[in-house]
Amino acid sequence: MDGDKLRKECQEALEKLIDKKIVDVNFKTYDDDCWRLHIDTDKGEMVMTFCKDWVCPVVEYRGGKPSE
Repeated sequence: MDGDKLRKECQEALEKLIDKKIVDVNFKTYDDDCWRLHIDTDKGEMVMTFCKDWVCPVVEYRGGKPSE
């Protein structure tokens, strides 16, 4: 995947937080090279997994709909 397309996907994932109320955040180490940021919102939870070698985090949505 080219860098511009990847950056666009990363931006779109973060934009899912717009107009949501963040109620809690939690930072957890996944292993020596990766970590997770848990963002609880009024519409559900977003989990962003970052690794040293990744250009962009992997984003998961738990509970609620990310488009809400």
